[in-house]
Amino acid sequence: MKGTRGTIIAGLLGAASLAASPAVFGQGADKGGYIGGAFGQSKLNDACSDVRDAMSTFFGSSVTSCDETDTGWKFLGGIQVNRNFAVEFSYIDWGKISAEGTLLGFPARITGDATSFGVAAVGILPLNDRFSLFGKAGVLMTEAEARVEAGFSSASESDDATELHIGVGALFNLTDRWQIRAEWERAQDSKLDLISVGVQFRF
Repeated sequence: MKGTRGTIIAGLLGAASLAASPAVFGQGADKGGYIGGAFGQSKLNDACSDVRDAMSTFFGSSVTSCDETDTGWKFLGGIQVNRNFAVEFSYIDWGKISAEGTLLGFPARITGDATSFGVAAVGILPLNDRFSLFGKAGVLMTEAEARVEAGFSSASESDDATELHIGVGALFNLTDRWQIRAEWERAQDSKLDLISVGVQFRF
């Protein structure tokens, strides 16, 4: 499995104040469907090191700048079976990485992006009527693409990978329907991280 990192190398060439009374939270919040969305900061760990290593193998080539962080976002939906377990689907846009430098003496620009679709089992630990912690583990199908432009030429390459998806986070109940969600998650083989904040709606 090449993962996103392999693709890049190959391609070179005030919500709390709105909370309702705890009395509104009942047993109905322990199960049912939900949908939501979130955005935050994404990072492709060690991508810039990989880019520099790959560029160094070409005569007259170097990297002058590189950024392996960006804004990422996701959509999610799930079914909460009971107060401690849910099954969740997600679509994640991990954002982009970008680098500039020279390739064989020509000005070069390298970019890469990745998206994933996955399913995960979610374990939930309610702390009280308003706060819960959760952890999840599942599978992602990740599609990544890298592009390089140098001089008057350009090239691109894409790659698909199936990989482990893990994450931990917290939920805050605004009402019996609306929740704020904060989360860290990772695409394990691609070493993609996303730290995000969002909302989800129960139905």
